Amino acid sequence: MKKINIVILSLAIMIGFAAFHNLYAAEPSAVAADHLAMAKSYEKKAAEQDVIITEQQQMKTDYEKRFYIDEKGENLTPSRPLREVKEMEDHCDAIINDARKLKDDYLEFAKWHRMRAAELQGK
Repeated sequence: MKKINIVILSLAIMIGFAAFHNLYAAEPSAVAADHLAMAKSYEKKAAEQDVIITEQQQMKTDYEKRFYIDEKGENLTPSRPLREVKEMEDHCDAIINDARKLKDDYLEFAKWHRMRAAELQGK
């Protein structure tokens, strides 16, 4: 009697696990669509980084023009020493470099999600 109860309980647990597993298993096409949506999201974020890069490059250029700076650092307005110009360039360059790195990371994430979607679609 004890063995029968153990067998019945074991079967009930296995059936319950199988039903639970199938209940929450997603269709490959739905998972592929989720991957494609994530890829598009990351590509959009990468494009946003392009905007930041362009803004910072323009800011850097405008700052130099505003204070009449040539390539040698000459013709500075007396109120703006070369040190301050260098600080501004370093500030903009740091943001540009970070934005480029983030853009590259986003594009890699998008590439990975597109690859997973293609695998699920049998491509």
